Amino acid sequence: MRPIIIGTAGHIDHGKSTLIRALTGTDPDRLAEEKLRGMTIDIGFAFLNENIAFIDVPGHERFIKNMVTGASTVDTGMLVVAADDGIMPQTREHLDILSLLKISRGLIVITKIDLTDQNWIDLVEEDLQELVQGTFLQNAPIFRVSSVQGTGIGELKNYLLSLPEHVAEPQTGSELFRLPVDRVFVSKGYGTVVTGSVISGQVNVGAELEVLPLLKPAKVRGIQSHNKSADNISSGHRAAINIQGIDHHQIERGFVLATRGYFKPTKLITCFVSMLSSAPNLVYNAHVRIHIGTGEHLARIRLIGRDKLLPGESSVAQLVFDKEIAVGFQDRFIIRQYSPMITIGGGTVIDVQPKPLRKKDKDFARLIAPLESTDIPLALRRLLEMNPTRLNSVHALAVQLSCHDELIRKHLHELNKKKTAVAIEGAWFATKFHDDIKVKIIDLVKRYHRQKPLSSGKTKTEIFENAKIPPVLGNYILKQLNDDKQIKISGDKVALADFTVEFSNAQQRFIDNLESNLQNAAFNPPDLKEIHRSADLPEKDIQLIIAYLLDRQRVVQIDKDKILHTEVVEKGKSLIREFFSKRQSATVSELKNVLQTSRKWAIPILNYYDRIGLTVRRGSQRLLNQ
Repeated sequence: MRPIIIGTAGHIDHGKSTLIRALTGTDPDRLAEEKLRGMTIDIGFAFLNENIAFIDVPGHERFIKNMVTGASTVDTGMLVVAADDGIMPQTREHLDILSLLKISRGLIVITKIDLTDQNWIDLVEEDLQELVQGTFLQNAPIFRVSSVQGTGIGELKNYLLSLPEHVAEPQTGSELFRLPVDRVFVSKGYGTVVTGSVISGQVNVGAELEVLPLLKPAKVRGIQSHNKSADNISSGHRAAINIQGIDHHQIERGFVLATRGYFKPTKLITCFVSMLSSAPNLVYNAHVRIHIGTGEHLARIRLIGRDKLLPGESSVAQLVFDKEIAVGFQDRFIIRQYSPMITIGGGTVIDVQPKPLRKKDKDFARLIAPLESTDIPLALRRLLEMNPTRLNSVHALAVQLSCHDELIRKHLHELNKKKTAVAIEGAWFATKFHDDIKVKIIDLVKRYHRQKPLSSGKTKTEIFENAKIPPVLGNYILKQLNDDKQIKISGDKVALADFTVEFSNAQQRFIDNLESNLQNAAFNPPDLKEIHRSADLPEKDIQLIIAYLLDRQRVVQIDKDKILHTEVVEKGKSLIREFFSKRQSATVSELKNVLQTSRKWAIPILNYYDRIGLTVRRGSQRLLNQ
C-alpha cells in the first residue's frame, strides 16, 4: 500500500491546523511563536496512520515561501476554505501553486460550518465549484466539517484512510533516492538529523548518500518515519534521517539528500515555463524567485525565442541562478515575481546540464520542449536524436534523466532492438541521422576529389572535422560506407570507391623520372628543394604527386625535406642487419660507410631507423633493436 502525503492549502485563519489536530490529535504548529500568535508561520507535520502524513502550511501571504516549501513534496492537495469567509486571496494563490506543481489528486474541505447557516454554506460550495473548474480539483469530493464540534470529521477521516488503497505502489527499485530537506537539527547522542518527504527511490540504514549541492558524502546512521524507527524508507514517506560525515551547520532547507553520483550542482538549467492567466508580463532576463523542492532561489530567466511572456503563455527558457542548485529531470517549480512577491507561473526542468542557449535558438527550443511531459523511454530517444553526434555514455544519460544506469541500459537495449539506437565503443547514438551523415561524408569526399584530383583521398581527420562528428562515430559510418562499396579506405585516406588518380603525360614522366632517380641515388638522393627546382611542373602538382607516392608507400619521408625510395629503405634495413650480425654496436660514421652516404643524409636516415624500431641509440653508439 503506497503512503500518502497530504498538504493543506488555503487562506490564513481558515482552520487548516485546527482541522489537522481534529483528524490526528497532533498540533502541527510546533513553534512557540505560532502557539503564542495562533497563526501558522512555518510548515508543520502530523500523521493519521503509518501510511498517511499531513504537511500543514501557513496561509498568510507573507509566508507563501514556506507554503511552497511544504506543497512541493505532497502528492495530495487539501484545499481548506472557512464557511464564514468563503474564497479569499490566498485560497486562489494556493490553488494556483498546487496546480502549477502538477498535484494530480485532492479534496476540498469547508471548515467552520458551525459559524454560519446552511444557505450560506451552499453558496460557498457553489463558488468553490466554479473556482476549481479546469483544475485538478474540478471533480474532487467536498466535505463540510466543524473541527470544534467534530461535525463531518469522521466522514472525512474515513475518506482519507481509504486513499492509499487506490494508489499504486511506486517503482522504487528503478528510481534514485531523493529527499529535499525541510528541517535540520542535532539530536543528542546521534548528531545531524535531516527531515523531509522522500520524493523518489528508497534507502536503507548504512547506505552512502550525498548532500547536494555540497556534494558531501553522508552515511545513513538511522531512519525514523511516522515517529517510528525503520530499517529503510521509500518514496511517499515522511522521514527523519540521522546522517554522519557532515555537520548540521553545513546543511540548510532547500538542500537535498540523494543517491551519490547522479546529481550535479549547476547554476544553469533549461526548463519549460507557463504563466498564470492573472500574471503580469514576464520579460527576458527578469529577476525571479524560483521555488523548487524545499528551496527558494534567485535567478534570471532567459526566454528562448521570446522577448516576453504574456499571461497564460508558455515557452522554453533558461534559468541562471545566483548560487549552485541540484535538480532532477522533470522537477516542477514555482515562479514568483522578485518584487512585489506574487506567484506568476511555474515550470518543469527539462535539461539539468545544458549548454547556454541564445534567444534566437528557436529550433532547438522546439526540439526540447516535448521533454516537459514525455516518459523516460521517449525522453531518452529524443535526447539521442537531439544530439546525434554527442558521445553518450550510459551514466551521462542516466544523469541527464535522473534515473539509475540500469534503467537507462534497459531502455537503450530496447531502442537497439528496434534499430533506433546503436552502441559504438561504449557510446550510444541515435541511428536516425546516420543516412544524412553518410550523404554528407560522400559529398565531402566528392568535393575533395574535384579540388585535388591528384590526391589519393581525404584524411579521416579532415572528414571528421568537416562533418563535425567524433572519430568514434566517424569510423563507424566510414566502415558502413566501405562495406557498402561506396568508398575505399587506404590507411588514413578515404576516396570514392570508383576513384582513380589520372596523371597527364607530363605528370607521369615526372613520377617515372623521380622514382628512377631516387632508386639510382640510393642513400644520396636530392632533397625536396632540389626536386622542386629541377621539375617542369607547377609546385602544387609536385606536392600532390609526392603525397600520392607517400600514400602508396612508394617513397618514405624520413625528414621534413628528405624522401627515400621504399626499395632503398628496405635495402638499408638489410645492410644494417647484416652489419650487426658481426658487430654488437656501431657509430654513426661506421653506419654511414655501410650505407655509403654523406653525414648530411646519415643522421636523418639513422634517426628514421630509430623511430621505426630497427635500431636503438645508446649514447654515441647504435644497437640493433632485438
